[in-house]
Amino acid sequence: MLSLLDGTFLSFPGGEIHRMPVPGDARYHGSFDNWLFLVHSDGRCSLMNPFSKTTLQLPKLATIWPYEMGNPAEHPVFFKFVGPSSLDMSPDSLLAAMIVDSPHRSRICICQPPVATDKLRKNHWDHIDDVAFFDGKLYALISGKLIVLEIVEKHKRQPKISSIKCVSDNVCNLTIADSYDGRYFCPSWEYLVESAGRLLLVVRRVGILRPLLPERNALQHGRTLSFEVFEVDLTSSSCRQWTRVSSLAGQALFIGTYSKSVPAAECGGLPQEDCIYFTCDYSRSCRGPPPDPLRDSGVFNMRTRMVTPLLPETTVVRRVAQGCPTWFFPSGAV
Repeated sequence: MLSLLDGTFLSFPGGEIHRMPVPGDARYHGSFDNWLFLVHSDGRCSLMNPFSKTTLQLPKLATIWPYEMGNPAEHPVFFKFVGPSSLDMSPDSLLAAMIVDSPHRSRICICQPPVATDKLRKNHWDHIDDVAFFDGKLYALISGKLIVLEIVEKHKRQPKISSIKCVSDNVCNLTIADSYDGRYFCPSWEYLVESAGRLLLVVRRVGILRPLLPERNALQHGRTLSFEVFEVDLTSSSCRQWTRVSSLAGQALFIGTYSKSVPAAECGGLPQEDCIYFTCDYSRSCRGPPPDPLRDSGVFNMRTRMVTPLLPETTVVRRVAQGCPTWFFPSGAV
């Protein structure tokens, strides 16, 4: 299911529209697995499961960010949550929040609701691109490097970052298999996903026609051309740390502001295995509302290397003031 920031939820492939009520004093800012991320009028933040009505209170994330945001329409703040086991969260669960408001300001906040226990801040030329838990450790992509953050419980069971180590510094050197097309300028985006016991790096290539490059928001005209998936070998004896994979081993990947791997066989053939489902999450780099929340969302088949639409062209949704569509995985019928 795909969620939009106006409270609309779209199921696929049919494009049926659903709505889920949220507390009257809260604004919906995205989703995390089967949880909705809410920001309340007094600055409180929370995660709410719309089916069980369970709520987890989060720290006031706006107070953690030390900069004056000004107009949120001009300076949007992006939040991404990850957890070791999101479906089984409890009040003492460990969460990590990635907070980004510009290419030069980003932060990872370690939370044990309802308090923030530790943080890693990156400014200027170091930028946090993605985070994911794998094998009990938190991994981050920071300016082309794969970083592992060891987390331990300190005083009063409050988790702290005990060490930060670079695992690989050659992420940017990984090549895309598709042939070069001179018509496009092709920036790439990287995602970390835990999938069936593997830590995967997913590289997305977006094409922008070169005549559009002088435009201020040229990214709004981009379209996804292809994906490449790499598995990282974290053993100390590894000679080739990154291995390109051509199969997802029965899994399907959902890529975006929240990413997840799903066993295709458990879903009755939808999603399809060896397919990557994607949304236009990179549009958060553009100022102003996106013309279409479903723009550049689709399905990439790793076997055929073809991109098909995510939803029928007849699907109609309202425009969203700001923000990107997020994946939502309901734990009950809608």
